[in-house]
Amino acid sequence: MKKTTVTLAALAGLATPAVALDYVCQVRDTGNGFISPVLALQFEPGAATGAVYDVYIDVVHGAPIQAKIKDRGNGKYRFTYRVNNIPARPSPARIGYRVELDTKRNTVIVRGSMPGVTNSFNGKGTCQEGILP
Repeated sequence: MKKTTVTLAALAGLATPAVALDYVCQVRDTGNGFISPVLALQFEPGAATGAVYDVYIDVVHGAPIQAKIKDRGNGKYRFTYRVNNIPARPSPARIGYRVELDTKRNTVIVRGSMPGVTNSFNGKGTCQEGILP
């Protein structure tokens, strides 16, 4: 719960442009770990990049990071980003994430993959828009 509060507090500190959309998603890990229970997204429709923040980004960077965005039409967006140096054993992990946000259904699917690893990390959940101050 503490990490959830940290996540929301840090993203709330972002300067919010007038037309930016804010989504906070509760995500359930359906795979092999490395999926944050809370994911915050901020973007402007039509922009090529946005901000993303979760528990793992907080541990590594302490602040939101930039993600590439692809508008897939009909209220669907794809975010892609990579987080390096996630604490793990025997060595830090490097994970590429792909987030599929459906703004009409307020749902999210999160997938992660590591170089050289055949299994992927998966999660899905629900989102709320406009809850950030």
